[in-house]
Amino acid sequence: MTSSKLLSDLENATRIAKDGEDTPLVGGPIGLWWGVLLTSTFAIHYLILTQILALPMWSFSILWIGFAILGGAGSSLLGRKVSKRAGAYSTANRVEQYVWIMFTAAMASLAVGVFLNLILGSGTHELWTLVLIFGFAGQGIAYGVTAKMTGQNWLHFAAFSGFTLAAITMSFYGDNIVYLIAAIGSVITIIIPSILSIRKAA
Repeated sequence: MTSSKLLSDLENATRIAKDGEDTPLVGGPIGLWWGVLLTSTFAIHYLILTQILALPMWSFSILWIGFAILGGAGSSLLGRKVSKRAGAYSTANRVEQYVWIMFTAAMASLAVGVFLNLILGSGTHELWTLVLIFGFAGQGIAYGVTAKMTGQNWLHFAAFSGFTLAAITMSFYGDNIVYLIAAIGSVITIIIPSILSIRKAA
C-alpha cells in the first residue's frame, strides 16, 4: 500500500467518524430485543443441561430454533420502525448496521459448522460452547469497530466487556455453568449497551 493510499484511507476513516459524532445510533431497540432473547435462551439452556428443568435433550433444538425465529421476526418488525427514525440512514447508523450484519453472518456460519460436525464428525455438545465464546469476542470486535468508525466512544466499554466475557467463558469451557455465565454476560454486553443507546437516541 502506497503512502498516498494510506493517507487517503485515514482521511476517509476520519471523515466517517466526524460524520457520526453528532448522529445517535438508532439500533438500540433491535439490540435490546436480541439481548433479552439471548439472555433468556442461555438461562433456559443451562436449566435443561443441568436438568433443573427436566426436559429431554432434543428440547435444545426447539429452544434454539425458537430463538432464531423470534429473533428474526422481532428484528424485521423493529427494523421497520427504526428505519423511520431521523438519522437512520446516516453514515454512523449504516456502519453500525453493516458491522452487526457481518457479525450475525459469522456466528451463523460457526453454528452451522458445529451442527455439521455433530452429525458428520465426532464432536460433542461441548462444541456449542465455542459459539458463545466466539460470540462474545465478536461482540467486542463489532462494538470496537463501530466506536472507532462512528465516533461513539462510549461503545469502547461494550467492546471491553465483550472481550472480557470471551476470556471468562473460555476459562469455563466444558463446564455447564458457562451457559449461566453467558446469560449474565449477555446482560452486560448486549442489554445494558442497548439501553444506553436507546437513551442517547431519545
